[in-house]
Formats: sequence, C-alpha cells, structure tokens
Amino acid sequence: MLIAADGSQLGTIGGGRIEFELVAVAQEVAMGGPARLVKHNLVQDLSMCCGGSMEIYVEPLAPCLETIEHVIARRVRRKRSVLVTNLGGGKSLPKEFCPVDETMEYPRQQDEQFMELIVPAPRVLLFGCGHLARALGPLANALDFDVIICDDNETGAIDECPAWASDWVSSFALGDIEARIGVLGAGDYLLVLTRDHGIDETIITSALPRVSEFEYLGLIGSMGKVGRFRKRILAKGAVTEAQWKSLHAPLGLDIAAETPQEIAVSIMAELVAVKNRASR
Repeated sequence: MLIAADGSQLGTIGGGRIEFELVAVAQEVAMGGPARLVKHNLVQDLSMCCGGSMEIYVEPLAPCLETIEHVIARRVRRKRSVLVTNLGGGKSLPKEFCPVDETMEYPRQQDEQFMELIVPAPRVLLFGCGHLARALGPLANALDFDVIICDDNETGAIDECPAWASDWVSSFALGDIEARIGVLGAGDYLLVLTRDHGIDETIITSALPRVSEFEYLGLIGSMGKVGRFRKRILAKGAVTEAQWKSLHAPLGLDIAAETPQEIAVSIMAELVAVKNRASR
C-alpha cells in the first residue's frame, strides 16, 4: 500500500480501523519521519471482531527508489527476482535484489531481512476480439492481468489496440505471437474465443502439446463443440488424453451465465482461482 504525505493512497491492507490508523502513521513517515513497525491486536487494541493481530512495516521509499526501479524493470521484462528489505529501522531502509532461490518459500523474514518474490503480471491472451473478448478485456485489466489481443483482423473488428490491452498481435499462430511478445510460459493464460470453429481447433491443436508450460488454456463453446474437438484432436495422435484433460473447456465457472458480461465474470473468476491456487 502506497501512502503519500497528503494522505492519498494506492492499494489497501484490508480496510477498517487498522488501515485508518496506518494512514496517519504513514503520513508522518512520508513527511520525513523514521520507519515504523506498527503492531496491533485487532480485538484488544482496535475492537475489530474479525480477530487476530497484524504487524505492518511503514517505510519511506525515496532512499531505495533506484533498487525498486531496477526490480520493476526486471518485472516488465518478465524476469522474477527477490526484493530484500533490511529492517534495521531509521530513516533509510536499504533494499537490494537477488535471484530466486527455488528451495525457499516467499515472503519470508530471516533475522532483520524481509524477502519478497516479485513476479511478472499474469498475462491473458485473448484469441479473437469479438463480443466476449471486449467484455473480458477491461475486466481482466481491472484485475491486474496484462491483456494481449491475438486476432488476424480479417473481419476488421479492430481499428486500434484498445486502452485495456497492452498489445495486439495480428495473428493466431503461437510462433507469430511469441516472436512479438516473447516466449509463452508460466503466468500466461490462453483463452480461445475466435469467430471460427476451425480456427479454434487449429489453435487448441497447436497449444495442447505445450499445455503444461502455460498457467491456463481455455476454450469457449458448448459441450457438443468440446466433444467433437476432443474426438478429432485425439484421433490425430499429436495430443495425449492427459494433455486434453488439462484443457478448460467449456472455460469459466458454472454460474448459469448468458450474456458476454456474465460469461466474462465466470471466466475471470476461474482465472483468479487458478492464479491464487484456490480450490475451484
């Protein structure tokens, strides 16, 4: 959560009385005060009946902007790193970054060092830019997914890249897409929503052998369409039954959605569940 000296803020630690108290402390730090460790028992100190306790470290960012900018640049290049904050107190909290140790769990605190994993934003690739994609794109963007449109634009559906998308690739081919935005892999969510069932099948056939590399691969369509795709694709022998079972088809949670907006909500709910490793 970022808090400026004038009290303006970005993000949240959950709201309520604890956040109200924190903003006052953070304004003091933003105006030149020392870093502070705020500790509260939510019931005893603040009469918050949700229970539990919180420890919040409030630090000035100015002394470590160079390191933060470096980590952000790595994130933009889709490189993972660990940001280390030295919790020594005082006005200056030195930060540094280090490579990811895959044997460790993050975030973690060791002695007076707090280590947090900085990962690239989850990336949604919308294959097709029809009614559903136009409902999905702004919602995915609002949920902090980086949105890429993949559409050959033969129908003239796209005049320019919408504000909610970071890029538009005028192709459905994975090779063309990777040539433009980099290799697809962890953190990538592929949603196949094109106007043409033949195009859908071609995309799914090329993506399924690599399905373990992606975070999510989903296909729009009825159970009849999904069943016919399964029969034809497996018959070609390039895809295994296990790979097919990794496909989300029909994609989205079953909330009896009807309109593009409702279907978009069902899809993004499933993507958030996958991203957060929640039980679906």
